[in-house]
Amino acid sequence: MDIFSILVSKTIVYAIPLLLGALAGMYSERSGIINIALEGIMIFGSLFSALFLTRGIMTSTLGQTHPQFVIFLAIIVAGVSGGLFSLLLGFAAIKLKANQVISGTALNIFAPSFAILLAYAMISQGISSIRLPRGIVMNAAFFGIDASTLPSWLNIMVFSNLYLTTPISILILIISFFVLYKTKFGLRLRSCGEHPQAADSVGINVVRMRYIGVLISGILAGIGGFAFAMANGSNHEPDVLGYGFLALAVMIFGNWKPFKILVGALFFSLFKTIAVFAATLQFLPTFGLTKVDNLYKTLPYIITLIVLAFTSKKSRAPKAEGIPYDPGQR
Repeated sequence: MDIFSILVSKTIVYAIPLLLGALAGMYSERSGIINIALEGIMIFGSLFSALFLTRGIMTSTLGQTHPQFVIFLAIIVAGVSGGLFSLLLGFAAIKLKANQVISGTALNIFAPSFAILLAYAMISQGISSIRLPRGIVMNAAFFGIDASTLPSWLNIMVFSNLYLTTPISILILIISFFVLYKTKFGLRLRSCGEHPQAADSVGINVVRMRYIGVLISGILAGIGGFAFAMANGSNHEPDVLGYGFLALAVMIFGNWKPFKILVGALFFSLFKTIAVFAATLQFLPTFGLTKVDNLYKTLPYIITLIVLAFTSKKSRAPKAEGIPYDPGQR
């Protein structure tokens, strides 16, 4: 029962950055901009939130008395930094009408290099990993519950890996569905990704809507980077292990729809969890290998290729994504 509880708990933890990254890509592509830069934006958000937390704020009086409030501030820092970084993509893709894939790739190359350089300058020479402070888990005591009164499986499943990013991500998911399908803003955003010329003809400012879509995308991806850092050993690294690209796969698997994206995030994170615990899961086949855990570490990426191969033909991307907007075309 305990190992099952751990698997469920970790699956949810690993799904959160995927969910946020995929929702980030959804907002951008719904507006008509392909956001290949999710990987770099997640690194950027993780970097500045980690620097914010390591500047002594968690050891201050505020950090000691209200640690989750400080984590909330770090989430805001991650979102703001990710949003500002994403505007570079918006400027290149919208204002300069540059190739969106190449622009995003350039940002992906820049982000880890910048993260290493800044960590060297602010932490120590030769150190690119920034350790996040302890006390960031929302355990049973945080809710005024005595953990000893709970069944062990419930304590493990719910409270062992419960970070503030989890309820915030669920709230973002619900808000995203409501905004996209129940508001005028969502209709306008989707129209800019489907037929921007038609949207312009009825008075919608396509350029502004696309900038907003990219900005929201950056904010969510930045928070996703911070969630990734907490899910992977409470460290910021100048790398998110391809999670930005996995998030794009989840977005395509979810057909650019919020709740289908949630299913995709849980599906892919399950295989990530299996890869992490492969060495301790006795029921997994070893295929005659002595280091079978190395094989299972490739599982999330292999599954991604297989799933996309069978589902991408049925996916319906926004028709105008990746196409620079030209108001002269009709």
